[in-house]
Amino acid sequence: MTFVKKPFLARFVDALKDKEELKTPIIVKHGDSMDLEIARLQKELADKKSPDDRKKIEQQIKYLEIGKAGEQSLLFELTNSFLPMMILHDVYIEHKGLNAQFDFIIVTRKFFMVIEVKKYYGNITVNEKGEFIRTVNRGSRTVFKEGMYSPVRQVERQVEVLQSMLKDHKIIERTPILHAVAFANEKTVIDLKKAPKNIKDKVFRSDGIVTFLKAELAKKSPMHFFDKRMQDFAEYIKGQHINKHLLENPDEEEVSFYTEEEEVPVAATVEVEPVPVSNEDLEVKLKEFRKKTADESGRKAFHIFTNKTLDSLIEIKPTTLEDLRKVPGIGDKKIEEFGAELVGIINDN
Repeated sequence: MTFVKKPFLARFVDALKDKEELKTPIIVKHGDSMDLEIARLQKELADKKSPDDRKKIEQQIKYLEIGKAGEQSLLFELTNSFLPMMILHDVYIEHKGLNAQFDFIIVTRKFFMVIEVKKYYGNITVNEKGEFIRTVNRGSRTVFKEGMYSPVRQVERQVEVLQSMLKDHKIIERTPILHAVAFANEKTVIDLKKAPKNIKDKVFRSDGIVTFLKAELAKKSPMHFFDKRMQDFAEYIKGQHINKHLLENPDEEEVSFYTEEEEVPVAATVEVEPVPVSNEDLEVKLKEFRKKTADESGRKAFHIFTNKTLDSLIEIKPTTLEDLRKVPGIGDKKIEEFGAELVGIINDN
């Protein structure tokens, strides 16, 4: 979809005709990628006879269903917010060799907002360094504790792609693009007491999204959009969405919708102290590897692995080829092609 900027007089007339009547949300784009991927995996599952293959696919389906439930819970909160806004759910955008999968993009009268949804099993603590730590308790005992890749950094990268596209296409100039991370598990306790302010203000549970939006809408903004202008923005973004199932290499596994919920075995009762480490070096190395592999094979970078898969590699940190199979978006073909190199990069970091 190409955005054609009208002459000044035509825009002036449109502005005069535009109104501020919208009182409730409008869903401009519904999410369907997870449903399509689940259907594809279920079809693949029916053809598999190997117990190991079936177990892997069943796990992927479970992850997708968990992720879908998490996003639906946030969508429920948004659609029942009684706020004037346009909602785009599940958007995939490519621009200048970059790509991003957005759980939600919201267009309001004063700003755009990108929301990343996470459904973790366990509780989340953010320390004074901004490091995220996930803890799983069984009764009064801690059975699992680990550092994790910052979802705030993940959503910041998504904003960078969206902002680059909108500014390069001259859709916006001064419109703020905000971002937030919503944890969808209602049992998750989020401890932000020691978190830096730039993280504390961006992280909350799904049921806090309406309060967050109202607070942001109450602030001053350089922009104020009427109904048609909001609709135009939302329709433009929708028009930039690419159906991932129509991309090249459809036979390769591109399960890039990763949600994190783990069943901790009863036997796993050894406390594990967190070892939060900086993931910036690993991210740089993986990106360099992706670009080098893409250049050498004449492919685009996201055909090597997507940003969602990059996030999963950083978060899971697979140290063996078997561990690598657990990373959504990495299938047998990719393991055969460059799995050993990926594991080597992670082991050396």
